[in-house]
Amino acid sequence: MPAQTNPPPLVDSDPFAFSFVRMAPRPSRPRESGLTIVADRGMGLARATDLIDAAGDHIDFFKFGMGTYRLMRPDFIRRKIALLKEAGIAVFFAGDITEAAFMQGVSRQFYAEVKAFGADAVEVSSAQVAMSLDDKCRLIGMAREAGLKVVAEAGQKGAEDWTKSGAYIARQIEAYQKAGAWKVLVQADGISEDVESNRWDVILNIAARFDIKDLIFQAKDGAAQKWYVGTFGNAVNLDVDDHQVIELELARRGIRGRHIFGLVGSLENN
Repeated sequence: MPAQTNPPPLVDSDPFAFSFVRMAPRPSRPRESGLTIVADRGMGLARATDLIDAAGDHIDFFKFGMGTYRLMRPDFIRRKIALLKEAGIAVFFAGDITEAAFMQGVSRQFYAEVKAFGADAVEVSSAQVAMSLDDKCRLIGMAREAGLKVVAEAGQKGAEDWTKSGAYIARQIEAYQKAGAWKVLVQADGISEDVESNRWDVILNIAARFDIKDLIFQAKDGAAQKWYVGTFGNAVNLDVDDHQVIELELARRGIRGRHIFGLVGSLENN
């Protein structure tokens, strides 16, 4: 008779179905790396509830994006944030309204209001408004004084030119980190969006100089997400859309992705 083999024991720390099937491990939330940031384009509470039910375990931060929160009633924002916080998901506000507040001279009031809503972080960007690097660093300081973590944006929406000087990109990131930014978000425009061919050389040059755990890469394309995980491992921080959370987590776990199946590892299991 063939020898019987016992299946591997269940892993107590794995709360998901079919836990006897091994997959690449991930640290539990809250975590400082391997973050999945979901960009919100104005979803309602029912959709947010569905997202939490289906994928909440794999979301670290929920980003109120595109300035959508300027069109929401305060009570709705509070209820949405309460829903996310109850699920263990941190919240931050994208930079579009930050830039409008800067232009109107109400930045301190803006950051105080963001904090009062219960958000954990805010983005400091210059996508719509031209501002000096010094001013962006001063905004980082203001937001931190309000008790917020800061995600500072490197790059420029709608402009491919920003990728042409590695030295200036490094100068930006160094300045943001010196000013106290928690993470630096690297724009996808000019890298994997609105380009004829992906500029992975720019990302590799950034990764050669800075710890990727201190960076967030915008990746709204499935192929780009697979490139980041395949190149940097499952501890890379990615900013994605809400419908991409599960597919990204499958790639992080080594379950899905061409040339990735079973080949994503982590010292979390050692």
